[in-house]
Amino acid sequence: MGNTQCKPYFYESEARRIAVLNEVFGDVELTAAEMRTLVWLVGWEDSMTANLFSAISKVTAAETKRLEQPHRP
Repeated sequence: MGNTQCKPYFYESEARRIAVLNEVFGDVELTAAEMRTLVWLVGWEDSMTANLFSAISKVTAAETKRLEQPHRP
């Protein structure tokens, strides 16, 4: 069954990692399947969430920068 003393720590850590991803996804509406995948990902270690957050943040920044560029004919 596992060590029940570790469970509160696990859920606390998972909740913290979910909060990190909530920062990057904000008000984006995700499907149930997308949410399940993200919950599964944050079940891994902190570095997984940090790397995912970093990559998504970079994509968002690059897209914002691209949209701010003047349109080329």
